[in-house]
This record gives sequence, C-alpha cells and structure tokens, in this order.
Amino acid sequence: MTRSTSDDGGGCPPSPAPGLPSHPLVGVVGGMGPLASTELLRTVYRSCAGQAEQDTPRILLWSDPAVVDRTEAIGRGELGTLLRAVETAVRGLVGAGAERVVIACVTAHHVLDHLPPELAKRCISLVEIIHEELARADEPHLLLCTRGTAQAGILTSGPRAAESAHRLVLLDPADQEALHREVYRIKRGDDPAATVDFLRAALSRYGVNAYVAACTELHLVTRAIEESGQADEFPAIDPLSVVARRITNGEL
Repeated sequence: MTRSTSDDGGGCPPSPAPGLPSHPLVGVVGGMGPLASTELLRTVYRSCAGQAEQDTPRILLWSDPAVVDRTEAIGRGELGTLLRAVETAVRGLVGAGAERVVIACVTAHHVLDHLPPELAKRCISLVEIIHEELARADEPHLLLCTRGTAQAGILTSGPRAAESAHRLVLLDPADQEALHREVYRIKRGDDPAATVDFLRAALSRYGVNAYVAACTELHLVTRAIEESGQADEFPAIDPLSVVARRITNGEL
C-alpha cells in the first residue's frame, strides 16, 4: 500500500452547521505541470465519493503552464522569473480567499523561502511533508525527483535533510537523467503507467523497496500503481497524496 495514504481518515469529515462551509478554502499553485495539479484535485474529490458536493473540499486552482521551466531556471541560476511567477500565483490565491496554499511542484520550492513572509506563511511545504514522512519511515527510500531538485539540493540540504539522510538513497547521474526524461514524458501526456518498468528496475538496482515521489508528475505514477492493484509492490512517500488526505480531512 502506498505509505502516504495508509493513514487515510476514511473520507470527508462530518458536515458542519447548515450555511457554514465544511472546509477552509485551499489554493493550489498548479500548471507545473498541469496534469500533476489536476490529478491532485482528482485524488481529493475521488476520496469524497458519496458525499454531497457542498460537503467536499473547497479548492482554488491557479494553473499557469507558462511558468519558466524550473530545472532550466536553476541550471542557469536565473530564479527571478520563477520567483515572480510563484509570488504572483500565491498572492492571487490569497487575495481570492485561500487560507492555505499548496505549490504543486517540488522543484519550485527552491524559491519558497524567498517569498514575502506574509505569503510564505500561507504555504504548505511539500519538502517539509516529505521529511515528516521520512522521519516515520522504517526503511530507506529511493529519491525520485527532477534534475533541478537534485542539483539544487532541495531535499538533501538543510537541517531536516541531515535528519533524513540515512533514509534517502540517491540516483547516480545516469539514472537521474533517465528519470528526468521519464518526468518530461509524463508532462507531455504519455501514460504514467509506463514508468513502472523504470521504477521496478531502479528499486532493484539500488537494493531498496520504497521510493519518494519527489516530483509532482510522479503522483500520476503512484495513482496508476494504486489503480492497477500494485501498491503493495511499490511502497511510496507521495507528498501530493499526503496533501490530498489532509485537504479531504480539513487538516491543512
């Protein structure tokens, strides 16, 4: 079973008093890529099957696929454009009433600490969620992320990274590049289930059983694995699955 969803709260919480919204308004900075952020919404609402629509989570999606490629921006050392795009999206969502904001791109978290404090405090960090999940893990996990996330050390630098280091297994450069190609194949709309062969081979090659889906495109892979009944074969920490559960249960 996918580890990030194993503590599922059993669906949406009970309805509040009539006339009151049952969930806080959550903003999602999406479009990076668009299939990953829309899959997050699908994961949330699929878990609420049988509920009245008025009782399901309230989500604002800001989907802007025109945002600069995050890996390219990191590689060139040109983060200003990315920062401005993320700040515009977070500010727009907060201005529209979002109480909490999820940036549905792990690589874009490289600029999270550079947001104005009043915006940064509204954001739920997928990086922090991954470290929280790793702290509870009892086995090493293969770190699957974009080349930009690896290059910037988004998950391998800082105090929390030091605590998680012994639970993370890193890809060698050739495998990292191969994974990066897989991610961009999924971005183009190819079948995420086709990544399962890469995943199975990588886990075997590195001698681990579990992985971290540290790129939001890989949420489509974990969902494809679950829907095919293979979740027990591929234990995962998937931060978007964790976020979906928390949104559903009103825990953000």
